[in-house]
Amino acid sequence: MTAYTGKDLTFSWIWSGGTVSVEGDYRSVDYTPSIEMYDQSAGSDAAKTYITGQTDGSINLSALMQTGGTALKAALKEGNSGTIILGPEGTVATKEKITIPAISQGAKMNYQYNALVELSCSFQQNGVRVDGNY
Repeated sequence: MTAYTGKDLTFSWIWSGGTVSVEGDYRSVDYTPSIEMYDQSAGSDAAKTYITGQTDGSINLSALMQTGGTALKAALKEGNSGTIILGPEGTVATKEKITIPAISQGAKMNYQYNALVELSCSFQQNGVRVDGNY
């Protein structure tokens, strides 16, 4: 299998105010899917066993803040609902496209003396993730 780097990644946040793309400014994006687990162990079971429940997930974005970035901060305001479109290898036909409905937890700003300003934002998955292709 051929490995790939994240340099072609695309990340778009589609919300009621429009679409914000951060692929040129992102540093990292991580998506952590999860699922509820229900313990079905009982009686004389020697080990726990589980059944699965509802799926869930969280997304974390780290990016560089550009001057005049008020539109990005407005888009990422805590409580905004929208949809994340994530293309790990860009938007080339047949490459992976992940669509995740989400709620923004708000933009966290890291202002440093004599360094680039960094923005980070966490999102809570808010519905069914769709795995597909461009």
